Amino acid sequence: MTTYQHTLTIGDGEYLALSDALKLMIEHCEAQMKAGEGAPYNAYRQYCNAMLDRLRAAPAQITSTNNFFNER
Repeated sequence: MTTYQHTLTIGDGEYLALSDALKLMIEHCEAQMKAGEGAPYNAYRQYCNAMLDRLRAAPAQITSTNNFFNER
């Protein structure tokens, strides 16, 4: 089976939204599993936890700076 790997660059606001969305999905999956559902929620929860871990560990890159203090 062919699999793909994806690279994604996101901004600060997108980082926050994605992080919160992953947390909500994890909560949803846990609720579904508590209600007796198995697949696909167990796999989704694992994927979301892994993505959240990678998101938190990803290095941030500065894309813009200010020079407010250098202007006189």
